Amino acid sequence: MGASSRPVRAAGPARDRPTTPAGALAQAHRIAEAVDQAWHTAAASDRTEIPLSIVAALALRTPDDADERAWVATQLTDTDDDGLLGFLRATWQLFARLRPDLFPRVASLAASWFTDPAPDRDLLRAVRRVVEAALRAGLHELLDAARYDVDLFGPLLSELRTRGARAARGQYYTPPDVADLLARLGGALPQPGELMFEPTAGTGGLLRAAAQSIRDAGGDPRTIRWVALDLDELALAALAVNVIIWDLGPHVLIARGDVLADDWQDRALGERAETLTLARDIQRATHALALLRHLDQTEHDLP
Repeated sequence: MGASSRPVRAAGPARDRPTTPAGALAQAHRIAEAVDQAWHTAAASDRTEIPLSIVAALALRTPDDADERAWVATQLTDTDDDGLLGFLRATWQLFARLRPDLFPRVASLAASWFTDPAPDRDLLRAVRRVVEAALRAGLHELLDAARYDVDLFGPLLSELRTRGARAARGQYYTPPDVADLLARLGGALPQPGELMFEPTAGTGGLLRAAAQSIRDAGGDPRTIRWVALDLDELALAALAVNVIIWDLGPHVLIARGDVLADDWQDRALGERAETLTLARDIQRATHALALLRHLDQTEHDLP
């Protein structure tokens, strides 16, 4: 979901690129702290889904090319409030088109930008502060250098939520070195077509570690069937974004529920099937409308 090619503008000051997993983790925490401070000083709101959605959009649209990243950062910091809102809307619309199977999980992140009426100017000023803070802290550089080595959203959610709120949810972030160790202690790695199930997935730290272990062994995580379960809606939304960032592939089912208490799998499969059907219907309707407009224009142009 990278940005399209654009003319290059002058880049800002060079930012450090993490060169080790520990460095990547430290930078992820710096980004989380910067975003948390920007959000809570600019907005009197506990709506954690909003800064999470902003950072997720920036992460999803991280260009591969350094000059392109500099250009995108300049555009985002120079644009007006309507431009920022347009960027966020376009990003989640693109997500819905490319991964409709995952869209039910990120709907809570996308919904904020499609409200009627549109977000007010005070909120959009807070959005701008978060965008600037995340870019200044090196979000694009982190994902360019270490996207497979770090879970950006684990530290971010931990930072945005109060200690009491985290404890009430029973949610604690698993450090990546622990996740890596657990992945290697788990025994044989899944083979192509096999299932990898994580019943307390959170933002996906253990899935990231397993995927990296598969890569280290010469395998391809895209061939694995990933199933992730958790009760935390925002953590699962972040995991759905991480599926893209970590390139886990098309065979992913993310479900909200309790592995011991309900029919989470049937519900998640039904939800995904319904969303895919709706996406296909919308695509067909869009193509039909485009064809009608083309025919109408052709008829109008006839002598």
